[in-house]
Amino acid sequence: MSPMKSHRPSRMMSCRTILLVSTIVASPFLLAGVTAQAAPASTHTKTATHGKARSHAPLNGGSETVQVAARRGVTSAGQHNAHSETILSRQELQNRNVRQLTDIVRVAPNLTIQPSFGSAALNFALRGVGLMDFTQNNTPSVMPYVDGVAYPVSIMTTGMLFDMDDISVAPGASGFTHGQSTTGGEINFHTGDPTQTFHAGLTEDIASYGRNRVEGFVSGPLSRSVSYRIAGQSLTGGGFQHNGQGVGYGNSNIGALRGKLRWQIDETSRLDIGGHWTTDQSESSSGHNLYNAYGVPVTNDIYQTAWGLDPRFAKIIGINANNPKPREDNLFWGANIRYTKDFSWARLWTQSAYEMVDEHELTNQTNSVLSYGNMFRNNQTNVFSQEIKLESRDPKARFHWETGMYYSRARMAQSFWYDSSDRPGTTPLNETSYRQNQQNFNQYVQLSYRILPKLTLIGAINHESDDRQMLNLTSTNVNLNTGLATAQTNFGSAGALTNQFGGRVGLQYQVTPNIMGYAIFSKGFKPGGFSANITQNANQLRPFKPESVLTYEGGFKSMLFDRRLRFNAAGFYYDYRDQQLLGSILVPPYGVLGGYVNAPRSYIYGAEFDIEAHPFHGLTLTQNFGYQNGVYTQFQSLNRSATTAQFASTGVWSPVYTNYNGYNMGLANLTLSGAAVYTWPMFRDYRMTFDVDYNYRGAQTQPQHIGDGGIYRAPAYFLVNSFLTFAAPKQHWSLTVYGQNLADRRYWLSGGTQATFYGVIPGLPRFVGAKINVTY
Repeated sequence: MSPMKSHRPSRMMSCRTILLVSTIVASPFLLAGVTAQAAPASTHTKTATHGKARSHAPLNGGSETVQVAARRGVTSAGQHNAHSETILSRQELQNRNVRQLTDIVRVAPNLTIQPSFGSAALNFALRGVGLMDFTQNNTPSVMPYVDGVAYPVSIMTTGMLFDMDDISVAPGASGFTHGQSTTGGEINFHTGDPTQTFHAGLTEDIASYGRNRVEGFVSGPLSRSVSYRIAGQSLTGGGFQHNGQGVGYGNSNIGALRGKLRWQIDETSRLDIGGHWTTDQSESSSGHNLYNAYGVPVTNDIYQTAWGLDPRFAKIIGINANNPKPREDNLFWGANIRYTKDFSWARLWTQSAYEMVDEHELTNQTNSVLSYGNMFRNNQTNVFSQEIKLESRDPKARFHWETGMYYSRARMAQSFWYDSSDRPGTTPLNETSYRQNQQNFNQYVQLSYRILPKLTLIGAINHESDDRQMLNLTSTNVNLNTGLATAQTNFGSAGALTNQFGGRVGLQYQVTPNIMGYAIFSKGFKPGGFSANITQNANQLRPFKPESVLTYEGGFKSMLFDRRLRFNAAGFYYDYRDQQLLGSILVPPYGVLGGYVNAPRSYIYGAEFDIEAHPFHGLTLTQNFGYQNGVYTQFQSLNRSATTAQFASTGVWSPVYTNYNGYNMGLANLTLSGAAVYTWPMFRDYRMTFDVDYNYRGAQTQPQHIGDGGIYRAPAYFLVNSFLTFAAPKQHWSLTVYGQNLADRRYWLSGGTQATFYGVIPGLPRFVGAKINVTY
């Protein structure tokens, strides 16, 4: 076995050098939270969304501005689309201090973003539909898209939340107007576009626990028809955890660059070329040990964690044993090219993209000073995608159509090492290695026809084929002392093929120009996949089945009182078939492990509304509400607690199953968030902005019901945040002080468990910071 090197210090040096050059170039300027007046708008670009494509004005100076004071009334973005969608503008992202992906749950209803236990990978769920992909080799139920490019591997979103123009969160079945078919929905990230005049900016953000974030951008023309944009960020520090000796833990160490080049070939055609590069050498996400079966004392301090690294383990996998802290050593890069052509009768849109993941991740699953639960993931994945789409020019025409094809091909090579020394009768170290090939082909058509002046009929259909093969899966048991294999089993290859149709029909009724109601019925689906970690018998290689959801949704969108009030609401019911979830499987002698299972029948229902009000000049009030509840109606599964308890009394591993028909899924039933932002002038050329906002999230109690011991468990929490900004718009600078979790609430985001331990990933404590912003 050849060692897998995990340390590449030249990456970080290269990143810092490039970011330093970018900072010097932009040094007279600042990326503002509150800044200059808008420059003239330029050519529009299309961003694919959950429903119809949405037009965005590219960033041109004004897009970087805070427009709380200047904007009169609510925005009409998405108000005439028949679906529930949360659209977060650049300004809203800044106001609510959305600095990392998990912050988005504070501003979007019924959204869950949780770390995969012991990994930097994040998992998304909307309205209770989501897959916790701890093996990082399966299609997500909620697909992230960055500038129209799908990110189908959960860890690919690392370090990409900077220079964002807007983010849209769209729940429900998708894949009818672009991309891949999913059951839960999608999150679209639209990054800053090139501008036709020169603009640049820089942000320096310093906060508690030594967190330092630097962001910058430079954008402008190269010629009359060619423009560019370069943006970057550096994020360091912020580690709020510690061990029993007070040694700090959890510091970030991320550097990222993004570039875009736009060529306006002529009045009807445009070419966009983009690329990005991210390096992550942070300390891994780590948990607090609430319970263990190996005698290590636990405390009530949720921010205390621990780690240990067996030097023999480090030598075998080829990493530095002198640094025992769990850590990342990951590289992500990608490139894409998009061509848009306008004809008199239609618009052609085509995009090619390539994304690469090079992941080397060391974690300590047990969060213990002992060396138990050391895990090392070596994952190289590349994804190529190609999409071509044609749609009628005028979305407001009586008859509108759009059709397209999406293709993606993924190639993965992964090795997963796990130290099971805490489990008597097992091999101390196991390596599971495999390759996985995947191809996805989705074809879609959506039509809308205004049958009456105010009534529009909507219909869509799609067909997706997903073919994935697990190739040459090999399980190797290794002697820690010698580093030699004691047993090796090649389980061969397995395949999972999905061919399914989906579709939707709906009605949209425009009561008045500012009030719209809609009703949508849709069927969405998602392909099956594989569990691939710590493989010891052939049954573990059997794929789990595809899932599908029948969705019933109705709602309305309104802008009232001369657009001083926006009030949108929706209700939904999901009829869930073969729901994919992380449950439990029995693998003697290792005991009960996490594995994917299907719940044959279940349902989820709920409601959402959002309000934005401008009662008088300078004051903006927002309120979001989300409610969701899910119940299993046909589901029999392994009971982790009962199976483990039986082994404790008998010394023999044998499965204990429980019928969970009628059991609640334990979703976070209630999510609330709201903000009050007030802006007022000072000294004629200056202005102040004050914000106070909150978010509440109900408890997740799933493990109490399905016996999986802790996955997705999280208590309820209530957080209060605030900021105060002093801005000089004419001088293009601003200074902001802010506080997150001002009450310093103790809460956790997710949990993880195996047969001998249970731990949780804590949420952020109180963070107080300041940022200075300048733009040109």
